[in-house]
Amino acid sequence: MKQTIWGLVMATGKTERISSEIETAFLYVNDRPVLAYSLAAFMQCPDIGGIVVVVGRERAESVLGMVQMFGFSKVKKIVVGGAKRAASMAAGLEHVDDEVEFVCVHDASRPLVSAALISETVKSACRHGSGVAAVELADPVVAAKKGAVESRADVDGRLWAVISPQTYPRAALVKAYPKTAKNRKNYEDDLEAMLAMKVETRLVPTTALSLRIRSAEDLTPALALMK
Repeated sequence: MKQTIWGLVMATGKTERISSEIETAFLYVNDRPVLAYSLAAFMQCPDIGGIVVVVGRERAESVLGMVQMFGFSKVKKIVVGGAKRAASMAAGLEHVDDEVEFVCVHDASRPLVSAALISETVKSACRHGSGVAAVELADPVVAAKKGAVESRADVDGRLWAVISPQTYPRAALVKAYPKTAKNRKNYEDDLEAMLAMKVETRLVPTTALSLRIRSAEDLTPALALMK
């Protein structure tokens, strides 16, 4: 039987802001908000059956307008997130249908995501139980203190930067991010959460551009790449 996969697009939290006043997902790049690029990629991916978008309370109405304007018909729910990533994940997962087997999680601050990369993480999850987009780090990676190198990190193997999208079993995500706050741990990221749940993490190597808009300085290359 064909697995059911939904997307969970995160557009809230500190990592989704350029500053305390500016939310990355709602900046206009070319002719549309940053969030719209990610939603378009999930719309174009044939493996994705539905999408849940997690946003701040004050942005929920504008996202509804965006969904209607661009015809993002796969969006099933626009959810108000919490102050921390774990709370936002729990809120979003609560609105993913029970029959969904895998959830593809993506950060809206990475607008260059493609439908093809989403599909590759989904295929990996269906075969191996998870699929995490990753970029190999070709240059040496070191630990330093006060500008002085203390150690080199890649002596015994290749190093990878884990990015999104990341596809995991819905059941494991729900276990990691339960509804009840007192039972919820504030993981640094979803990879840490899934490792804690003993989910074997499978990397999906990609050479695709993985630019994340974290600061005003990232806007110029983003504009150039997204034309």
